[in-house]
Amino acid sequence: MADEQHCEDEHGHDDDHGGGGGGGNTDFLDLEISKVLYSEAEGVTREAFRELLKDAAKRQWQARFGDQIDALAKLAVDELLADVTTNLEIEAKIAARQAAREGVDAKVSALLGGDSGSDADGE
Repeated sequence: MADEQHCEDEHGHDDDHGGGGGGGNTDFLDLEISKVLYSEAEGVTREAFRELLKDAAKRQWQARFGDQIDALAKLAVDELLADVTTNLEIEAKIAARQAAREGVDAKVSALLGGDSGSDADGE
């Protein structure tokens, strides 16, 4: 009995690298496509079940603690919005100060006569 090696490619296809030849241009063949399709169906089914469990859990949380959840969410959002507002105000003050500082630098340069000419006149 020949020892055959099987390798699965990125699409879940089994490539037979051992026994009898399939010839060229046969990469598209998947002689076990029914197994691949069923495996995909199982995965989707499990995912759908998880989604149903998640929806049911949400309904239970909402039924039992809906008012508290809403109040907690409101508090968290209000606090975050207060932080964002404060940060935006601080950023605006920093930007205004940087703009004012640029004006001071230009005034200093004008007062001192710029970069050229002061050493040449003095010596």
